[in-house]
Amino acid sequence: MKEGIGVEEQLSWKTDKPSEDLSCNWHYKRSPSYNDSASTDATGKWCIFVSPTEVDEVWNKISGAIESNQLLCAKVSTALRSMGRDGHVICVYTRDWADRQDLVRVRVVLQSLGFVQELGYRRDIDTRNRIYGSGEWYLRA
Repeated sequence: MKEGIGVEEQLSWKTDKPSEDLSCNWHYKRSPSYNDSASTDATGKWCIFVSPTEVDEVWNKISGAIESNQLLCAKVSTALRSMGRDGHVICVYTRDWADRQDLVRVRVVLQSLGFVQELGYRRDIDTRNRIYGSGEWYLRA
């Protein structure tokens, strides 16, 4: 809790830092060339799990790649969304999970940003259908 700020104010406290934001569940970022915000049966995302101490720095890396049109769009869980969890998740989206070339291209961009550990790719249709467990990852790379 921040000193000098009442509990009620803190519960609606908005900040650019995902690690501190208690006003919403997610922060979103879209590239200047991205003009569609809808999730479809074709969209999917690479999922990056990070600790609360790393999330702001990692989100800045992803945001920079989005601003330079290397990545399409992404979202990051905030402090509000991550309460009671081990950390944060950053979802880096692609337009079409069947476009393997684009999935690989985005994965290479993420590797160039330092995300060299294995990541899971999840189709939005699987998220909507609540497919979790052994079959939840469409791809791991």
